[in-house]
Amino acid sequence: MAKRGTTKTGSGALAPEDGLQLNPLQPLSLKEQAKRELKRLIDDGALGPGDKLPSERELSEQLRVSRGTVREAVQFLRALGLVEIRHGAGTFVTDASADPEALGAAWRSWTALHADDVHELIEVRKGLEALSAELACARQAPDGMDEMARALEELEAAAEASDVTALVQADIQFHHGLAQASGNHALLELVSLIGDRLVRERAAVLDMEDRSERSLEECREIYAAVRAKDPSRARESLIRHLDSVESAVAALLSEGERAEPLQP
Repeated sequence: MAKRGTTKTGSGALAPEDGLQLNPLQPLSLKEQAKRELKRLIDDGALGPGDKLPSERELSEQLRVSRGTVREAVQFLRALGLVEIRHGAGTFVTDASADPEALGAAWRSWTALHADDVHELIEVRKGLEALSAELACARQAPDGMDEMARALEELEAAAEASDVTALVQADIQFHHGLAQASGNHALLELVSLIGDRLVRERAAVLDMEDRSERSLEECREIYAAVRAKDPSRARESLIRHLDSVESAVAALLSEGERAEPLQP
């Protein structure tokens, strides 16, 4: 497939020659906006199965964000199975991106095959994020509280639209905000690292019938407890939420052998 070109517009922004349009991002939540913008191109059909994404440099210039932010956004789409990276060739939209049933089956298969790893990582999440909830009650770092509130709005909108990718993104954002509200940067890094390794598990769970509404209510309860500065309630709400997630994972599992341990 021929490489897509770009030309300079009068405003200095890059405009693709073939009509592929990217919206410059605003200063807030750049990582989340970059993910959403690239996903929009796939949803709108501007990038279809087999199409090659612009280079990291081109995306960085068009979105007006760092190349690191672009890289994280592409990795998120890759984790969901929407794009694949072919070393030496570039990043391409997968055939499964246009087939929700195939994507859902891939998420469930991955979760089942990595069930032991998923279980262990959820156990670690319970410890780390319960601590996040307790510290957030005491510190309520403004950036984290704002991010949690925005994530709840995104969760609600995504649930109404039955948009699993947006649900995953908002769910990750909520738990990132909770850790950020704790005011502990090391805790935030650990929560983010584990979250990045469970993207497909989140997608498999949130693709289940009625699961998005339940997760939304559970996250609302966590947020309310943190706002109320009630550490016991926040901790219990967080653990109930992850217990609920673990029960959902168990419901997805099929009989058979487990795959190799999850790679970082």
